[in-house]
Amino acid sequence: MDITTEVVHGWRLLARVRELLDEPDVQQVVVRHDQGDSLIVIDVPSMRSGVTTRPVLSAVKAIAGELSYVLLEVVRSRGLERQVGGATTNEEFDRAIDVIEPVFERY
Repeated sequence: MDITTEVVHGWRLLARVRELLDEPDVQQVVVRHDQGDSLIVIDVPSMRSGVTTRPVLSAVKAIAGELSYVLLEVVRSRGLERQVGGATTNEEFDRAIDVIEPVFERY
């Protein structure tokens, strides 16, 4: 686990959270007030299902409208980028294609 903290201006908060949702190794995003109190904790793997995306992003937008800057705490799991991020070598790509091609041939 790798935890990083970054200062984000309010006008940039929503865009930065959307960028983090697209990164495959991000597990959790915590939006904190400048005194360190956590305002919202976003569990990123559950957000990728798409069911809870709109209400959480609305809450992030409301926070961004009220505060001039916040602290973002990003929890990353470095081992997941290999599992989720796709093939990294030609050999892994060939093995993945061998699995996928028979499925497409049926249709």
